[in-house]
Amino acid sequence: MRTDSVRQRTLGAMVTMGILTALAPAGAAQAAPAVTDESSGVNQNVLKIGVNTATGDRVVQAAYDELNSNHTLETPMGSNCNFYSNHWGKGCQAWCADFLKYVWKNAGVYAWENLNSEAGTAARYGKFFGTWHPGTTSGIYPGAAVTYNSSGDPTVDSDHVGVYVGVVNGTQKVVSGNFQNQVYKHNLHYGGAPYAGWTGVG
Repeated sequence: MRTDSVRQRTLGAMVTMGILTALAPAGAAQAAPAVTDESSGVNQNVLKIGVNTATGDRVVQAAYDELNSNHTLETPMGSNCNFYSNHWGKGCQAWCADFLKYVWKNAGVYAWENLNSEAGTAARYGKFFGTWHPGTTSGIYPGAAVTYNSSGDPTVDSDHVGVYVGVVNGTQKVVSGNFQNQVYKHNLHYGGAPYAGWTGVG
Protein backbone atom coordinates (compact mmCIF):
# COMPACT_ATOMS: atom_id res chain seq x y z
CA MET A 1 0.00 0.00 0.00
CA ARG A 2 1.29 3.47 -0.84
CA THR A 3 2.07 5.83 2.01
CA ASP A 4 0.14 9.07 2.42
CA SER A 5 3.22 11.08 1.40
CA VAL A 6 3.54 9.14 -1.85
CA ARG A 7 -0.16 9.59 -2.50
CA GLN A 8 0.12 13.32 -1.88
CA ARG A 9 3.06 13.61 -4.30
CA THR A 10 1.11 11.64 -6.89
CA LEU A 11 -1.89 13.90 -6.40
CA GLY A 12 0.32 16.96 -6.76
CA ALA A 13 1.69 15.62 -10.02
CA MET A 14 -1.84 15.02 -11.28
CA VAL A 15 -2.76 18.61 -10.49
CA THR A 16 0.33 19.85 -12.35
CA MET A 17 -0.56 17.77 -15.40
CA GLY A 18 -4.16 18.95 -15.34
CA ILE A 19 -5.61 15.53 -14.54
CA LEU A 20 -7.64 16.88 -11.62
CA THR A 21 -9.65 19.37 -13.68
CA ALA A 22 -12.78 17.40 -12.80
CA LEU A 23 -12.43 18.79 -9.30
CA ALA A 24 -12.27 22.43 -10.38
CA PRO A 25 -14.61 24.92 -8.62
CA ALA A 26 -17.98 25.49 -10.22
CA GLY A 27 -19.76 28.12 -8.12
CA ALA A 28 -21.57 28.14 -4.80
CA ALA A 29 -23.87 25.40 -3.54
CA GLN A 30 -27.59 25.92 -3.28
CA ALA A 31 -29.45 25.85 0.02
CA ALA A 32 -31.55 22.78 0.78
CA PRO A 33 -35.32 23.27 0.73
CA ALA A 34 -36.83 24.20 4.10
CA VAL A 35 -38.44 20.85 4.89
CA THR A 36 -39.22 19.94 8.48
CA ASP A 37 -37.93 16.57 9.68
CA GLU A 38 -40.59 15.71 12.25
CA SER A 39 -38.65 12.74 13.58
CA SER A 40 -35.50 14.62 14.55
CA GLY A 41 -34.93 17.73 16.62
CA VAL A 42 -32.47 20.47 15.85
CA ASN A 43 -28.95 19.69 17.11
CA GLN A 44 -30.02 16.46 18.71
CA ASN A 45 -27.38 13.80 19.36
CA VAL A 46 -27.97 10.56 17.50
CA LEU A 47 -26.57 7.10 18.04
CA LYS A 48 -23.79 5.98 15.72
CA ILE A 49 -24.81 2.68 14.15
CA GLY A 50 -23.04 0.57 11.56
CA VAL A 51 -19.89 2.62 11.01
CA ASN A 52 -17.72 0.25 9.02
CA THR A 53 -14.65 2.23 7.99
CA ALA A 54 -12.13 4.13 10.10
CA THR A 55 -12.42 7.21 7.89
CA GLY A 56 -16.21 7.04 7.91
CA ASP A 57 -16.15 6.83 11.70
CA ARG A 58 -14.06 10.01 11.89
CA VAL A 59 -16.36 11.82 9.44
CA VAL A 60 -19.44 10.89 11.48
CA GLN A 61 -17.80 12.09 14.69
CA ALA A 62 -16.74 15.36 13.04
CA ALA A 63 -20.30 15.91 11.76
CA TYR A 64 -21.72 15.31 15.25
CA ASP A 65 -19.17 17.71 16.70
CA GLU A 66 -20.49 20.44 14.42
CA LEU A 67 -24.13 19.49 14.99
CA ASN A 68 -23.61 20.18 18.69
CA SER A 69 -21.30 23.18 18.39
CA ASN A 70 -22.14 26.82 19.11
CA HIS A 71 -21.85 27.95 15.47
CA THR A 72 -24.60 26.00 13.73
CA LEU A 73 -26.87 28.91 12.78
CA GLU A 74 -26.70 31.60 10.13
CA THR A 75 -26.27 35.10 11.59
CA PRO A 76 -28.76 36.56 11.02
CA MET A 77 -30.97 33.64 10.05
CA GLY A 78 -31.74 33.55 6.34
CA SER A 79 -28.69 35.64 5.40
CA ASN A 80 -26.37 32.80 4.27
CA CYS A 81 -23.75 34.36 6.59
CA ASN A 82 -22.22 31.40 8.40
CA PHE A 83 -19.17 30.08 10.23
CA TYR A 84 -18.11 27.57 7.56
CA SER A 85 -17.95 29.84 4.52
CA ASN A 86 -16.19 32.43 6.67
CA HIS A 87 -13.65 29.77 7.69
CA TRP A 88 -12.75 29.28 4.02
CA GLY A 89 -12.48 33.03 3.41
CA LYS A 90 -15.80 33.23 1.57
CA GLY A 91 -18.62 35.72 1.95
CA CYS A 92 -22.25 35.04 2.76
CA GLN A 93 -23.22 32.23 0.40
CA ALA A 94 -25.02 28.89 0.22
CA TRP A 95 -22.83 26.71 2.39
CA CYS A 96 -23.67 23.00 2.46
CA ALA A 97 -20.44 22.16 0.60
CA ASP A 98 -18.40 24.50 2.83
CA PHE A 99 -19.75 22.53 5.80
CA LEU A 100 -18.82 19.21 4.17
CA LYS A 101 -15.31 20.43 3.42
CA TYR A 102 -14.85 21.53 7.03
CA VAL A 103 -16.03 18.14 8.31
CA TRP A 104 -13.78 16.25 5.88
CA LYS A 105 -10.80 18.38 6.86
CA ASN A 106 -11.35 17.71 10.56
CA ALA A 107 -11.81 14.00 9.86
CA GLY A 108 -8.63 13.79 7.78
CA VAL A 109 -10.30 12.57 4.59
CA TYR A 110 -7.72 12.05 1.83
CA ALA A 111 -7.49 15.01 -0.59
CA TRP A 112 -10.21 16.95 1.26
CA GLU A 113 -8.61 20.18 0.03
CA ASN A 114 -9.91 19.47 -3.48
CA LEU A 115 -13.50 20.14 -2.40
CA ASN A 116 -15.01 23.55 -3.18
CA SER A 117 -18.16 25.51 -2.39
CA GLU A 118 -20.46 23.86 -4.96
CA ALA A 119 -22.71 20.98 -3.93
CA GLY A 120 -21.52 18.81 -6.83
CA THR A 121 -18.00 18.80 -5.42
CA ALA A 122 -18.40 15.48 -3.56
CA ALA A 123 -19.77 13.77 -6.67
CA ARG A 124 -16.80 15.04 -8.71
CA TYR A 125 -14.40 13.87 -6.00
CA GLY A 126 -16.04 10.45 -5.95
CA LYS A 127 -16.08 10.14 -9.73
CA PHE A 128 -12.37 10.91 -9.92
CA PHE A 129 -11.33 8.59 -7.08
CA GLY A 130 -13.77 5.81 -8.03
CA THR A 131 -16.04 6.12 -4.97
CA TRP A 132 -19.11 7.74 -6.61
CA HIS A 133 -22.29 5.63 -6.57
CA PRO A 134 -24.92 7.38 -8.74
CA GLY A 135 -28.66 6.98 -8.26
CA THR A 136 -28.57 4.43 -5.44
CA THR A 137 -28.38 4.06 -1.67
CA SER A 138 -27.17 0.48 -1.99
CA GLY A 139 -24.01 -0.06 0.02
CA ILE A 140 -24.04 3.39 1.60
CA TYR A 141 -22.20 3.56 4.92
CA PRO A 142 -21.88 6.16 7.68
CA GLY A 143 -19.50 8.96 6.75
CA ALA A 144 -20.40 8.93 3.05
CA ALA A 145 -21.26 12.22 1.35
CA VAL A 146 -24.83 12.30 0.01
CA THR A 147 -25.59 14.43 -3.06
CA TYR A 148 -29.05 15.69 -4.07
CA ASN A 149 -29.83 17.06 -7.52
CA SER A 150 -33.08 17.96 -9.28
CA SER A 151 -31.81 17.94 -12.88
CA GLY A 152 -28.69 17.55 -14.99
CA ASP A 153 -25.35 15.97 -14.19
CA PRO A 154 -24.74 16.02 -10.40
CA THR A 155 -20.98 16.12 -10.97
CA VAL A 156 -21.41 19.42 -12.82
CA ASP A 157 -23.90 21.14 -10.54
CA SER A 158 -26.08 19.91 -7.67
CA ASP A 159 -28.66 21.19 -5.22
CA HIS A 160 -27.36 19.95 -1.88
CA VAL A 161 -24.79 17.72 -0.17
CA GLY A 162 -24.61 16.32 3.37
CA VAL A 163 -23.02 13.63 5.56
CA TYR A 164 -24.75 10.27 5.98
CA VAL A 165 -24.54 9.30 9.66
CA GLY A 166 -26.30 5.94 9.68
CA VAL A 167 -29.61 4.34 10.65
CA VAL A 168 -31.28 5.79 13.74
CA ASN A 169 -34.47 4.20 15.07
CA GLY A 170 -34.95 2.49 11.72
CA THR A 171 -34.48 5.65 9.63
CA GLN A 172 -31.45 6.65 7.56
CA LYS A 173 -30.15 10.04 8.71
CA VAL A 174 -27.97 12.82 7.27
CA VAL A 175 -26.27 15.78 8.96
CA SER A 176 -26.18 18.80 6.63
CA GLY A 177 -25.04 22.36 6.67
CA ASN A 178 -27.35 25.02 5.20
CA PHE A 179 -30.47 22.95 5.88
CA GLN A 180 -33.15 25.35 7.12
CA ASN A 181 -30.35 27.92 7.56
CA GLN A 182 -28.42 25.79 10.04
CA VAL A 183 -26.56 22.53 10.69
CA TYR A 184 -29.38 20.01 10.93
CA LYS A 185 -30.04 16.27 11.18
CA HIS A 186 -32.67 15.11 8.68
CA ASN A 187 -33.91 12.00 6.91
CA LEU A 188 -31.85 10.70 3.99
CA HIS A 189 -34.97 10.94 1.84
CA TYR A 190 -36.80 14.17 2.65
CA GLY A 191 -39.63 16.11 1.06
CA GLY A 192 -39.27 14.43 -2.32
CA ALA A 193 -35.76 15.85 -2.79
CA PRO A 194 -34.11 14.02 -5.73
CA TYR A 195 -31.34 11.74 -4.49
CA ALA A 196 -28.39 11.76 -6.92
CA GLY A 197 -25.96 9.36 -5.25
CA TRP A 198 -23.25 9.00 -2.64
CA THR A 199 -19.48 9.27 -2.37
CA GLY A 200 -17.47 6.90 -0.18
CA VAL A 201 -14.61 8.14 1.97
CA GLY A 202 -12.55 4.98 2.53
